Parts: sequence; C-alpha cells; structure tokens
Amino acid sequence: MIFPKPKSEKYYEEKYTLKSYGDNTDIMYLYNKYKFGNVDLNVILNKSYTDDEYSICIDKDCIKITAAGDCGVFRAVSSLKQLIKEYGKDLPQCEIKDDPDFKKRSYMLDISRCRMPKVDTITKLIDLLDDLKYNEFQLYMESFVFKYDTLPEYTKDFDCLGPEDIKYLDKYCSDRFIELVPNQASFGHLKNWLELDEFKHLRVGDEDTNTATINPLLEESFEFVDKFYSALLPNFTSGYVNIGLDEAGGLGKYQLEEICKEKGKENVFLDWLHKLSDHIAKKYNKKVQFWADMLYDYPEAYGRVPEGAVALNWGYDLIKSAMMEKRCVDLQAKGTPYYICPGNCTWISFTGRFDVMNFNVRTCGEIGRKYGAIGYMMTDWGCGEGHYHFPVWSIVPCALGAQYAWNVGEEQNGERIKFDYVRAAQKYADENVYNAKISWHLERLQQYYLLEPERVHGRTICGYTIRLPLSETKGLELFDLKVCGDDFYFDNVIYYVQKILGELDKIDFDEKWKRQIYINARMVILSAELCKIRINQKAESSKINELVALIDDIYDEYTYLWDLDNYAKGKEHFLDQLTDRKNELLSMK
Repeated sequence: MIFPKPKSEKYYEEKYTLKSYGDNTDIMYLYNKYKFGNVDLNVILNKSYTDDEYSICIDKDCIKITAAGDCGVFRAVSSLKQLIKEYGKDLPQCEIKDDPDFKKRSYMLDISRCRMPKVDTITKLIDLLDDLKYNEFQLYMESFVFKYDTLPEYTKDFDCLGPEDIKYLDKYCSDRFIELVPNQASFGHLKNWLELDEFKHLRVGDEDTNTATINPLLEESFEFVDKFYSALLPNFTSGYVNIGLDEAGGLGKYQLEEICKEKGKENVFLDWLHKLSDHIAKKYNKKVQFWADMLYDYPEAYGRVPEGAVALNWGYDLIKSAMMEKRCVDLQAKGTPYYICPGNCTWISFTGRFDVMNFNVRTCGEIGRKYGAIGYMMTDWGCGEGHYHFPVWSIVPCALGAQYAWNVGEEQNGERIKFDYVRAAQKYADENVYNAKISWHLERLQQYYLLEPERVHGRTICGYTIRLPLSETKGLELFDLKVCGDDFYFDNVIYYVQKILGELDKIDFDEKWKRQIYINARMVILSAELCKIRINQKAESSKINELVALIDDIYDEYTYLWDLDNYAKGKEHFLDQLTDRKNELLSMK
C-alpha cells in the first residue's frame, strides 16, 4: 500500500473516518496540519527511535504516530499522505512500523553535461524525493553552471544557478528534511575549465592533450579549486561537500608520471585528498565526500583517508557482484564510512537501459546493507552526448532506488528477480507522477538496445553513434558496424520502437511527458536509420529527404522541450550534432 514498502505493515477491514478531511495532499500542508497532532491524530515522542524511524497505528478511535522527533513525524506523514490519497477520508485501520536500511538516502543530479535545470524544475524533483523518503540531494557541478563570484567572467553571458538560487533550494530541501550537499569536481572532470587558454598550464597533459585532470602539485591549482569552494560552499548549510576526485585520467601521466612512480599513485591521490579535506575543514567547517574509484586498486589506502571523510563506492553497468562486494568488504575492514552508489543508466542511450539499472540498484542495495554502507546514492548523470535524454526516463529508477535505499528486503534468491519491487515502483510512478499506466511501455522502450547487434558497456549503439560522422562505423574499442552490423538489426529496432509508440498513442496522459517519450523514441529511430547508412555508406534520395525532415522535427521539438524546464545554455551541444548529421545527409544527394 505504501511506497517505499515499509518494514512491517498490517491492514484490517475496519475503517477510521477522518473528522478533519480535505483533498489537499501537499506534503507540507499535511505535515503542518499533523505535526503537533489534531482532532484525528496523536503524536507520541519516543527517543529510542532513530531519526527517520516511525510507526503508525490507526484504530477505531484515532491515528497514532510515534517518532523520535520532527523528522520521524515527517516520514510518517509522508506515508499517511499515500493512504489519504488512496482511500480518502475512510482510512483502513492498520499497524505500520518502519525504519530505513540506510541512514543516508541520496539522489545526485548532473547539471553540468549539458542540461542545466531551472530552479522550478529542481523544486519539482525535490518534491518527488521527499515523497520517496530521500534525505540527501546533490547537484553535480564540473563546468560553467554556477555564478561563481570568484570567476564571474565565465558565466556573464548566459543564465545559470546563482548564490540566491542555492540558498533558496537549500531552505526548500531543509523544510522537507532533505540535506542539500554541494558537489564540486576538484581533480578530474575539469576539462572545460582546463581547455581555456588561461588555465591550460594547470592541467595534467600538454598543449595538445587535456586529461581533464588538474595538476595537484601546483599551488596555483589549489588556489584555483578554492575559488570554486569560496563562491559555492557558503550558500549551503550542510556539513558536507562532495569534492569529486573521480576518473582523474591524468594520474600517473605527464607531469605526474615520475612522482607517481616514486610515491605510488594512491599516495599522490591521498595527498591531494588530505590537502583539500584539511583546508575545507578549517576554512568552511565541512567534511568531505569523495568518489573512491581512484583507490579501488589500493584497498590498503582506505585506512588512510581523512577522518570523517566519506568514500563513495560507485559502479553502474552490469557490475560483477563480487567486484562490488570486495570494495565494500575492504572499506568496512578499514573502518571507512562509505555510500554505495548505483546509477539510473539513462545516459548515452536516449531512453535508458532498464535491465541494467534494475540489476544495479538491487545489487548495490543488498551488498551495501550487508557490509555496513552508511548511505545509498542514486546517481542521475548526463555525460558527453549532450544530455539528450529527458527526465521522463528517470522517474521509475528514482522510485526503485528509493525502495532499495529505504528497505532492501530479502536478498535475491537464485534466479528470482524482485519483480514485486519493480512493479511497485512502476505503480507509484504511474499513480503519482505520470497519472497513467505507461511505465510498462517505458520499460519496453528502454530495452530496445537488446535488438542491436552488440551490447556495449555504458551505452547503446544508437545512443553513441548519433554523435559520430556518418563515415565512422567504430564506437571506440566497443564495436565496429562493418563487422557486427546489418540492416536486419536496426530494422528490428525501428519496428519495435514504432510498435510501442503505436500503443502509447492510445493512452491519454500528460502532454509534456508524452512529448519527452516521443522525442527520445524518435531519436532512436533516427539513429537506427543512420546506422544503416553507416553500414552501407549510401541511401536513396527519398530516404535522405525523409531523414532530413525527421531531424528538422527533432531539432524543433528538442528546443521547445528543453526551454520549458532548463536554462538555454547547453542545448546547442546536441543540436549541433543534429545539424552535422543533416548536412552529411544532404551532401550525399
């Protein structure tokens, strides 16, 4: 009945009729209505409960909520809200006892590559997160996405988030018992900054090679990173900051090659981590979170991370359980507090890859709980394809991640997949977000890539190749359409997607959600058609005209949908790719 599914819930046939009833189910309205009790509800404080723990007892006389304090009462009211939405004023008598598996239940949204959502868009996501009992939220920043007053010239010509926006979002989160944690790349993932002439000397690399990694040996690099912190961190009340440090591709190369040979890569990394952590503690009175991947090969180093620092253990694709399990074991053995961090797998695919996401969130939940993770972070990345996937594909993964963050349930037994959790997440999304039964259709659209000739790591063939010139058939080292490709596979993709769209045509639901689905599905169709052209290196004039018209339609629709919810900056990345494909098609005529 309640989602995320509680630890214990019992329902009875008898009803309790609310004396004070209205159809307003806004969570803040209900919390203010019930937090001190009213004619229908008694609040009982029990200090033996944890912060998020609560119980609800509805009998013939009243509703009783038991919690340690305001946070637990809020979680209880969040559950009560779902009962009121389903049953109206006549609530089933019940007994509910609930407490989360993970103390921290975090959601991270990439606003750097390339989609920068407006404040109103972000608050709508926060409303969803509080309904799903998340209690931490992060906005990932790696490029020109915030009005840093220490670096004002780089965002002066376009709109993006500023200090007052962050303060507003911080308060909005706090009112809903969510902690807004700053998230700023500070080692790797600084390519856009380090591409600028004035900062090239700070990068690991040379004049022609940008590893996206800042040189930690330079004092000027430290001063540069602190410009991010001094502009960003004072706007957050959280006692933590995620300083990134992941995927530092320059570690051990170029300027860092000799010192890494001498000291070891892990020690060069730890020196930078300690330097940033100590500085942040002294100047900003905050502790750090950091992505742990640069230490995965050096488990002994986990014991040498700064006191209070939280490691973020991530893995997004069809990760081997044993690999994730070993990392968790190593972190627990060294006493290093850590989060387990799955991903929603929406990136470089147009629609996401449902089966990969489903495996990932479950595996991380089970292993993280087993080996003492203090947090569960659901990541929602953009990546470098232009962030062409729209938020419609993130809703069910967000809900399913919330379920595993709150209540992992029984460990999966053999081949039995937790379909009950999947279907419950889809039901929640259909009833509370989409307002139509469409999640099952979205799941099937997210499986289109299984018809492609190859399954590739972290992406789909159609999702990746749309960025490439039509003369190219290789996807890095992952695949070569000249070897694996055939029109047969992509004809099947097109037929499959069109068939599901035909079924969605028959369902009446929110226009914006429908348009987000359709544009991404049409991108799949376009890219599949372009894959056939890549294989054959030719096309009939009529087909070229058809695809040019499709590109024009996608271009206009993408622009419209982007501008509804996001700042304008960033959309040109994918639009330029569309224009390039269009010009290549026209040159073939």
